[in-house]
Amino acid sequence: MDEHKINMLSDKIVKGTISEQEMEEFNEWYSTYENLEQNVTTDKNQEALAERLFKNIITEANLPVSKPRSIKIWPRIAVAASFALVFGMSIFYYTAKQADQTRQIADLNNIKPGGNGALLTLANGRTIRLDAATKGELANEAGVRITKTKDGQILYEVGEITSAKDKINTLSTAKGETYTITLPDHTKVYLNSASSLSYPASFATLKERKVELTGEAYFEVFKDSAHPFIVRTADQEIKVLGTHFNVNSYKEDGNTKTTLIEGSVKIGFSSRTNETEAIIKPGEQAYIKANKIYVDQVNAEDAIAWKNGYFRFNNETLEQAMNKIARWYNVTIEYKDPTIKNRNVYGSLSRFSNIGVVLNLLELTEALKFEIEGNKIIVLKK
Repeated sequence: MDEHKINMLSDKIVKGTISEQEMEEFNEWYSTYENLEQNVTTDKNQEALAERLFKNIITEANLPVSKPRSIKIWPRIAVAASFALVFGMSIFYYTAKQADQTRQIADLNNIKPGGNGALLTLANGRTIRLDAATKGELANEAGVRITKTKDGQILYEVGEITSAKDKINTLSTAKGETYTITLPDHTKVYLNSASSLSYPASFATLKERKVELTGEAYFEVFKDSAHPFIVRTADQEIKVLGTHFNVNSYKEDGNTKTTLIEGSVKIGFSSRTNETEAIIKPGEQAYIKANKIYVDQVNAEDAIAWKNGYFRFNNETLEQAMNKIARWYNVTIEYKDPTIKNRNVYGSLSRFSNIGVVLNLLELTEALKFEIEGNKIIVLKK
C-alpha cells in the first residue's frame, strides 16, 4: 500500500468515517509489518511514516496517550504496537463521540419551545382542552357564554345579570403552554407556563373581582372604581382598580414578585395576620421576604418579556434562568455542581428559538456547559 493510501485511511480513522472493509485493508498493511525486528536499521521510511501517523492520531483525537518510552530499544515494534493501540482507542473514541453527538443533536431537536394551550375546568367539573377545541361556543353556565375566538383566546360574555360567585372556573397551563383569556369583567389575562388562574364565571353582584393565581400572569385590568380587582397568591394580595401589571408567584423562584407597568397597585399579605401594605408605582417591583414587603426599582420590560415572546436574563441567577427554560421547553434540570446555581447570567433572545441556541447563549455568559439526555438538561462547570 502506498503512503498516500495509508494517510487517507488514517485520516478516516481519526474522523471516525472509516468503513469496515477499509479497516480490514489497513490491518492487512499492519500484518505485512511483522518482521520489524529484522529490519530495525533498514526501513527508515516506514518508521518515519508510522511515527508521523502516530503523532497525527494523538493530536487529532486529543487522546491521553503518550509516545512509548521503549521506542529507543525496539523502535518499530514499539511504534507499531502503540500505533495499533491508539488506532483502537481512536476508533472507540470517535465512534462513541459521534454516537454521543448524534444522540445529543437528536435530543435537542426533540425539545420544542412551548405554544398556545391550556385546560379549562368548569364549575361542574367538566374539562375542556382549549388547544384542541374548535372556535365558537364552548359552554354556557349561569348566563355566561364561554367562547373560543378565531385567534385562539377564551372570551367570557355575560348575558343576564346573575350571580355566579360559587361557580369557579380554572384555567391552567402545563409546562410548555401559555394562554390568553378575557374574563367576565373584560379584564385580559395572559397566563404563562405551569400556571393556573381561578375566577368566578361572573363578577355580577360581587363587590370585589377576586381571582387566585399560581405561577405567572400578566393582567390588563378593566377599570371599575366601584369594584376593586384583587389577585391572591400564596403570600401576596394585590389590589387594583384598573391597571397593567405582572405577577410571578412560582414557588421554585422563591417568592411572589409583582411588577407594575402602569397605574398603581396596593400590595398586602394574603395572610390576615399581617395588615402591612405598600403602594407601588410604574417601574417598581414588590416582594415579600421575612414577613416584610420590599419595593425595588426595576426594568419592567424584563418582567413581561415572556408575554412579548422573549427570554430576558438580566442579572438573575442561573437557577432562575434555567427554571424559565424548564417551564417553557418542558424539560428537567440537573446540576452536577449545585454551587453554580447562584451565578448571575445575562442575555436576551426569542422564546421560540431552538433550545440549543438558548443554551449556547448561557454558555457564553458563564463558565458552564450543558449536556442533553432525552428530556433532561445537565448543567456542568467547564
